[in-house]
Amino acid sequence: MSSLEQELLDRLKASEDKSVGFLQALLRAPSPNPPGDTRQAANLVLDALREVGFDPTVIAPRAEMPNIIARFDAPRPGRHLVLNGHIDTFPAAEGEWDRSPYSGDVLDGRIHGRGACDMKGGLASLTLAFLHLHALRDRLTGRLSYTAVSDEETFGPWGARYLMENHPEVHGECCLSGEPSDPAIIRFGEKGPLWLKVTIRTAGAHGAYPHMSESATKIAARIIAEFDTLGDMDIPPPGNLAGVIDASAEAIERAFGTGASRFIRKVTFNAGTIRGGLKVNMIPAECVLEADFRLPIGLSRSSLLSEIDKIMARHPEASVEEFQFSEPNWSDPEHDMVRAIKANVSSLQGFEPRPAVGLGGTDTRLWRYRGIPAYVYGPSPYTMGKTDERIQIDEFLHIVRVHTLSAYDYLKGMHGP
Repeated sequence: MSSLEQELLDRLKASEDKSVGFLQALLRAPSPNPPGDTRQAANLVLDALREVGFDPTVIAPRAEMPNIIARFDAPRPGRHLVLNGHIDTFPAAEGEWDRSPYSGDVLDGRIHGRGACDMKGGLASLTLAFLHLHALRDRLTGRLSYTAVSDEETFGPWGARYLMENHPEVHGECCLSGEPSDPAIIRFGEKGPLWLKVTIRTAGAHGAYPHMSESATKIAARIIAEFDTLGDMDIPPPGNLAGVIDASAEAIERAFGTGASRFIRKVTFNAGTIRGGLKVNMIPAECVLEADFRLPIGLSRSSLLSEIDKIMARHPEASVEEFQFSEPNWSDPEHDMVRAIKANVSSLQGFEPRPAVGLGGTDTRLWRYRGIPAYVYGPSPYTMGKTDERIQIDEFLHIVRVHTLSAYDYLKGMHGP
């Protein structure tokens, strides 16, 4: 370990209480999306940056959804790394929690609050890593950029997607995110969501006269059953990804739950919403189904839609409309950033995290679509989006250390002093 790495570890150790306090403050600043007003939490990030002399750029195509950009250049040229996190969170139903979802309370070694996992824990970690590296910038190489965005929970039209389309200075040469992954997992890719709205219309009738009309809800049920069969498709991953995924199966099961490794390579379908019928004794004339498909790496949108079209052709009462799609995406699982994270986790914790494909989506896809390697290393996902969401303090501090040291290693090219 170099003297600078040891100095970084010493700084991180000395500031642990302050790091925990920063995360607590973020959790106490509600930023649910919808509705998506992140200004209170964004101001905490801005204050932390301004406190050490930054004049961060705020880009807000919608006033209530600010995006924050900060960067610094080291004295010597080198690589350009981007640290990206999002400020918005899932909504939270106050009455369902044991304590306020915006309490930031510490209990039994865990910090509680909406966003603790997804992703204010990761956002706090990336912010702290950026600030610690800035303090020692005179001994670094390259450029480090930081983006804290709004609107990730709704696919980012006013957040990271807006920045990537309109502000190329945030592209960089590599992106590191702190989304939930699990300390034993490095996410190098993710499945692609395809969302469809299926509308079924029939004549409808009195419930006692089934000979008069088909039931729109019964047709929806048959379509749901047929959509489920698409999970039987055999989708071979491209290149060497099958071997990488298979080698990581045990870690994936521990991180994401039993069965996760199988679903990484399969189409999955979720009947997210179903609306139909007016009254118990009426045959429904209309039913609307919102379908969430997740495409594994190796399956194209056109291939899946071709299979869906075959199903829809058997149900002429139904029409389908696509309202969201993101391509499955991945980066090199043997990239320098992956090697840096592996080396640092091994040194700090004594185990080596495994590269894996994520089941859910993140903003990192936007970098990958432009050919820029992007990786996720973050906290356990077990309470993500649930009531009483929380993060272990030890795990949070571990993530801060790994982000800081891995960013340093990447910037110095893994071979610097």
